Amino acid sequence: MPELRRDTYLLCRRCGVLAPLAPSAPWPATDDDFAELGAFRAAHNAHTIEIANRVDEPARTDRPAWDPLASRWFQVLVDGELLMVHSGRASIDEPRCYALAAGDVPSTASRVDVDEPLLRRALDRHFYPHVIRPAQLDAFVTTVRDLLAPVDPTEIDIAFDDPSLPDAGIGAFPAPLADHLVERCANLFDPIGLERARSFIRDHRAEDGALAVRVHRVLITRAA
Repeated sequence: MPELRRDTYLLCRRCGVLAPLAPSAPWPATDDDFAELGAFRAAHNAHTIEIANRVDEPARTDRPAWDPLASRWFQVLVDGELLMVHSGRASIDEPRCYALAAGDVPSTASRVDVDEPLLRRALDRHFYPHVIRPAQLDAFVTTVRDLLAPVDPTEIDIAFDDPSLPDAGIGAFPAPLADHLVERCANLFDPIGLERARSFIRDHRAEDGALAVRVHRVLITRAA
């Protein structure tokens, strides 16, 4: 059985619908995949069928990426023309449908933050058996928030998607900001506390640590 090409679609521009030339799941194409592709060709052979190639950029979603009912918007390139595609389905028992997006297409507004409840718990545990005062904990979290406020989301190297949030990626806390955070901690802690804060920042700034940053790509739909 031949392999289907991934990230490539057949487009019937007259009907505004597409069919993927690859299965959506990360395993080899099945007989059903080829049957669906054959049915698409049979239905649209009398029309002009074009090849559409997925643009290499993140899709916009309205639910967590793992949700099978999530709607997705992404771009394809057809003979140099960029087109927006919407994919979705009404129930998990139905196949995912692909169509050229009509009307207002959701735009995105990105922002960067950290999981503050997780950060507070991890910092408190890191200081044990010593006690970090509530005022110090609040000041540390506020400092992290202030340092991240001006960060350009496009400068964050996304390591993986956040499984619990729609359109959010996880990356390491930027190294230059980690240095600034250490400097500001000098005003929050005594020498012993500062050393603990320094080791906490070192141990938790990676993408799997409590200082890992989340890049939210929030969907914004214009009002009709």
